[in-house]
Amino acid sequence: MDIKGYIKSRWDEHSENYENIPAHGIKSEKDKKVVKEALKEMLENRKKVLDVGCGTGFVSLILAELGHEVVGIDLSEGMLSKAREKAEEKGHNILFKIDDAENLAFEDNTFDAVIERHVLWTLPNPEKAIKEWVRVLRQGGKLILIESENKEEKTANHHYSEEIARKLPFGNGIDLRKFKKIADKCNLTLKIRKLNCERINLMIVCEK
Repeated sequence: MDIKGYIKSRWDEHSENYENIPAHGIKSEKDKKVVKEALKEMLENRKKVLDVGCGTGFVSLILAELGHEVVGIDLSEGMLSKAREKAEEKGHNILFKIDDAENLAFEDNTFDAVIERHVLWTLPNPEKAIKEWVRVLRQGGKLILIESENKEEKTANHHYSEEIARKLPFGNGIDLRKFKKIADKCNLTLKIRKLNCERINLMIVCEK
């Protein structure tokens, strides 16, 4: 099995109890409020937004609540199934579909914003992914990353085999120096702000 196939299978397995895994499920109304207020500030008026690696739909649902047109993608059909159930329960019309964060099936300049939450650490080719996200952004659009800062202990080791974890450049969180180099290559402006959340506490906002 290739690395993408392995990662997909692991998240399909996790889909049933994903929100009970530490740092994934948002059980705190405070954390949801922090993220929602930050996104409201970043995205004024109605936008067409791509939620990359949407999982069970936490960010997609917040974006829909804020009035945006949302497309959520993920490699895992198990995750997408949960996201669809949640959206239906809340009456939100969100398009959820399988797609690869590093090889998007969208035309150039499709979205006003691209957002991801805790996804970069799972990607074997994060630079390729970021270039794809920029490609589908309209000029002046925003790329918003909600991530964890670099840690000594690799996040990837908790979910994947050691062999796979070694192949993930951001497997222990975002190294901001490395990320800035990628942003510079993509001609992105870069702003960093802290979120007062329990675990995932970094918001990186880039503009095309």
